Amino acid sequence: MNVFFQKIRTKFILKNLSYFLFLLNVVDTIFAIFYISIQIASLIWYIYGILIFINLIGNFVLIYFTKIQLDPSSRLGGKMNILCYFYLIFLNIAILLILFGNLMNSMTYSNTLFATIGYYFMIYFGFFGILGMGTLLSYLNIKNLNNRDLWKEYFDKESKENKNHSKKTLKSILLFFGFLTLGLLSYVGFTLAFSPLTDIAAWWIGIIFFQFSTFLFFIVLSTTILFLIMTDRHKRPYTFYGILIYGLIMCNIFLLPLFSTPYTSLQAEEEFSQAYGVNWRSHIDPSMNMFFQPIPFTMTEFFLGNYPKDCNIDIDIPFYSNSSEGITLAYDAYYPKGDGSSLPGNNSVIINIHGGAWTIGDKGPGNMLQVNNYFAAQGYVVFDIQYGLKEGTFFIISTPEGVGGNFTIDDQLRHIGNFTKQLNTSEFDKYNLNLDSVFIMGNSAGGHLALATALLIDNGSYTDLFGSNINIKGIIPIYPANPPESIIEGRDEFTNPENYFITPYSPPCLIFQGTKDFCLLETEDIKDQYDLAGNNDCCVILFPFQGHGNDLYYSGHFNQYKLYYMERFLYLCTHNLIE
Repeated sequence: MNVFFQKIRTKFILKNLSYFLFLLNVVDTIFAIFYISIQIASLIWYIYGILIFINLIGNFVLIYFTKIQLDPSSRLGGKMNILCYFYLIFLNIAILLILFGNLMNSMTYSNTLFATIGYYFMIYFGFFGILGMGTLLSYLNIKNLNNRDLWKEYFDKESKENKNHSKKTLKSILLFFGFLTLGLLSYVGFTLAFSPLTDIAAWWIGIIFFQFSTFLFFIVLSTTILFLIMTDRHKRPYTFYGILIYGLIMCNIFLLPLFSTPYTSLQAEEEFSQAYGVNWRSHIDPSMNMFFQPIPFTMTEFFLGNYPKDCNIDIDIPFYSNSSEGITLAYDAYYPKGDGSSLPGNNSVIINIHGGAWTIGDKGPGNMLQVNNYFAAQGYVVFDIQYGLKEGTFFIISTPEGVGGNFTIDDQLRHIGNFTKQLNTSEFDKYNLNLDSVFIMGNSAGGHLALATALLIDNGSYTDLFGSNINIKGIIPIYPANPPESIIEGRDEFTNPENYFITPYSPPCLIFQGTKDFCLLETEDIKDQYDLAGNNDCCVILFPFQGHGNDLYYSGHFNQYKLYYMERFLYLCTHNLIE
């Protein structure tokens, strides 16, 4: 009698799951087509993103219940059995296609669909492939619910699956790669949850993996389901439940950054209001909201990305050449298609300084390229600039020839200053620059140089380096680093500008910082110096369980939050609306 009720319960679960997920897969497919086609900002995409997440997890549950009920000895059962295994393998490939497609889109200069069609194909093939296979599996279940030859009659019925040599070999291969994947990701998960700021190995792992933790969640989940369907729950209950518990623990660890987004929202709102006024939202012209993100984060954009914004781009324009130093430096310019004075930016200038430990890196694809596009489309003129790099031993990030030498931080600030001096020359007339409204931003080492540049210009005593033709309206250091003497030297006031130049009248500062990044200590120091000076205009937005450089993934939650608050910060500063 117990077996009978167990059979009825399982069939009831399978039937309802199949109908529900068939409908959800179809609806999500239709909405994805609308999202890709119309590309407008709307709150509906927040709800749709939640549906996507439920859909993807639901498909895993459907695979598990389908697989344990199938009798693979029948012709159709054998095909559906293979389909279940194939889906778990395909999902890992599809997740990587979505990830790398969005990543490559964020690192290409072109803003035309034709030039990036390969990257979009990766994203859409992966995404629609996942939904398509979920639709197919749920449809086959619905169509064959009453097919007695397809399903095991009872849970304790022995499977008639033919365990030939080739199938055993295939399962052995799947198990090998499953254990390898789970083993490697277990180490990543441990560093995500438990590593201290002082763990350098964990810091490097964080740069590479933490921003992709949601993708890793799906890979761990698919691996867990694979192990579960290959383990007999009745014959090996301890193994089965051990895998289940361990898999669920690892899955939850990789969801920690996503689970932390409500905290990020609350913390960001509180800090932003404390720094820039509790009524800051009411100061924004309602007509400008059409240019801004309506909400800080959606899963829809996380998976499907967003088209790069439309703007003009001038690439590799030289601005400094010195034969004695052996360098030639250039900039890229991003500027509005039309008249920027009618847009939120009002032709304000943003100077973007790349990171790379003061020794490596470059402008362009490695320096938030699509962020530059985004703000140029809002009426800002963004200059992505090179500066002389200290030749060092780092090799992970490619660095162009002709920019390296025996440079100090003093030299790097001199190179940046040389660029700022030229902004009021005839060469830059075409950009119609608003030099009364200039922002300096940068990430990592560039965050440090951005802070130093902005504070030195604002101080007014370094016109020999920077000229006197620009007015700093705001500073945006993104996970700013603190230069160690073992890497690069410089005057202490240039190396640690926060200790010398922050005053009650220093420009407003907006910092974005991951809590799994030891640069958090530098961020806290900058914030403390603003507080000690009696200057409340410094806001720090924290991202729990995020590491250094975790805004590289343009569609990631770090970068979505960054754009949301940065665009509002820029507008408030540009229009003198900081309370």
